[in-house]
Amino acid sequence: MKINELGNRIRAINTLIGAHERLSMILISWNGLSVVEVPYRAKNMFDCKFITDSYLQLPDDIKAQLAGIIGKFLRTPVKDRFPEKKYRLRWIDDIKGCKNYLNINDGVWGFNPIGFIPTALTESELEQLKHDNPRLAPAIDAMKELVEGEDDK
Repeated sequence: MKINELGNRIRAINTLIGAHERLSMILISWNGLSVVEVPYRAKNMFDCKFITDSYLQLPDDIKAQLAGIIGKFLRTPVKDRFPEKKYRLRWIDDIKGCKNYLNINDGVWGFNPIGFIPTALTESELEQLKHDNPRLAPAIDAMKELVEGEDDK
């Protein structure tokens, strides 16, 4: 389970539950009061910090759901919790200074037409692309541009 998925699943339990990313941890709150701090790199429940006063006010069914979701997160290997960065392959700017991105649809390479959203690839997808096209590997590395500001982490 990825970090953002943990937050989304916790928030889906009840409208009174909040999950916020704070300083390399997920802070879980109930009715505005902090309940649990789950560090991104926690390996078991002992690494989590329970704020007992507010935790005791939680209904039993909410506690059980939280324990199940946090448990599933803790069983996920730490390296798999973090979202993969996404990249676009940027080509030379055109005469007007517009950015040109390589677009890959159904295995066909081409430049994106105006108004088209360029293909975003994860690091593992880029590695596979370089493996499939070894002569283009240096160009792929040179064209790689980090996609920033996306919420699909």
